[in-house]
Amino acid sequence: MTKRILQVNAYYAKVGGAEVYMHLLADALRDSGYEVGIFGGSPEVDLDEPNLRVFTRPDFDAATLVRDPALTEAFAAFAERFRPDLIHVHNINSLAADFAQAIGAVGVPVVQTVHEWGQLCPNAWCVLPNGTVCEGGPGAKCMQHGCESNYPFDGRILTAAILRYNSIPRTFDRFLCPSQALADDLTRHAYPRAEGLPLWVELEASDAAEETERERDHVLFLGRLVPEKGVEYLVRAMAHVRRKRPLAKLSVVGGGPELERLQALAAELGLGDGVIFHGKVPHEEVRAYFGRATVNVLPSIWCENSPVTCYESYVAGLPMVASRIAGLPAMVVEGETGLLAEPRDPEDLADKIVRVLEDDELHARLSEGCRKAHAHFTRERHMARILEVYGEMLSEGSGDRDGARGPNQRLDSTDAFDILHRTVEEYCKLEKWAIGMKKHIDWLESKDKPNVIERIGKKLRG
Repeated sequence: MTKRILQVNAYYAKVGGAEVYMHLLADALRDSGYEVGIFGGSPEVDLDEPNLRVFTRPDFDAATLVRDPALTEAFAAFAERFRPDLIHVHNINSLAADFAQAIGAVGVPVVQTVHEWGQLCPNAWCVLPNGTVCEGGPGAKCMQHGCESNYPFDGRILTAAILRYNSIPRTFDRFLCPSQALADDLTRHAYPRAEGLPLWVELEASDAAEETERERDHVLFLGRLVPEKGVEYLVRAMAHVRRKRPLAKLSVVGGGPELERLQALAAELGLGDGVIFHGKVPHEEVRAYFGRATVNVLPSIWCENSPVTCYESYVAGLPMVASRIAGLPAMVVEGETGLLAEPRDPEDLADKIVRVLEDDELHARLSEGCRKAHAHFTRERHMARILEVYGEMLSEGSGDRDGARGPNQRLDSTDAFDILHRTVEEYCKLEKWAIGMKKHIDWLESKDKPNVIERIGKKLRG
């Protein structure tokens, strides 16, 4: 009898790595003879099909951080119709904190692929403002350390993160992580049966077989232009690189909110045509950058997990320089597939980039190491372990969802969720009123106020 696997993610569209992976996994499961259902959200789209439910939900709604009854009801109805034998969860950190309980209530085995540190940190960085890696676990310390400066959050978001942190390990049965570093962190936080399982890159046969001629001294960054990716430190590093390699250039491929600030920084440092911002480009054009570049740089300052750009470097035989943080040292092995630099240190980053650019023997060794590494990260290997995990879980059945796994079991109680949901709702009402009053005060204090009062006075006088 065909087994039915339900994939669940906050977003249905391929907006990021987790979503791309979910769709690749769904296709691979169908190829293996499984029936696959997908439940995901979308800011604009609503779809209700036999094996697909896309539920319309905003990107962010503070009032539904703890409970989202409409979402829960939609999921329960779809799960009842699809009747899954197993549920595979991906990113749900942006959904209501009680959504994990709705998933567990279906009563079948649940495995989650944890794609980033968001289950241990309210802003997913798991790094203190001074750059030190945090031990994780959301709580009062998040605000005591000022971690909201990394990526903004407030008490409501932190409260939801604490609820989720306590609820998920008691609700799901197993956890898969693209890096062993994240799996080890989850284990330290009492997540049961967490293991590392690297991803894979879906490539056509021609992608690995053909390589364009590399340009000398061509540095590549590919990714989102957001603070956590550390591109600011790469731009600063290029000023040092060009003192030793005057013809070196950096291609920044990707878009994001940091674009204008990074362009201004490059101009301020006088880098001129030494830094070229290409913006976001179609994936078929990305392959050409991997073929032409001399080195691929990942200057991340947050807990990076298992970025797809590493796998793409393996295939292209492109050496890497990456930050020595979280999951990156397992992907960019020192002296084998690349070099490691200290996070937030432009001079050290520049030194490692220059070493790869000027040492042809080192470059050749790292390039060959990348190609060899790719053999360990294939779809076949990944799917073999996925199907093995599924088989074990289906034979075991769902775990004991009622047994406490720690001293904070009461945090998962219905009372706690109900009380905190009501508190957040009242806070949102007060916030809406305050914003409205602020707009009214601004209008009263605007330069047009005298004219408005004068016109009202004229009307009253007749």
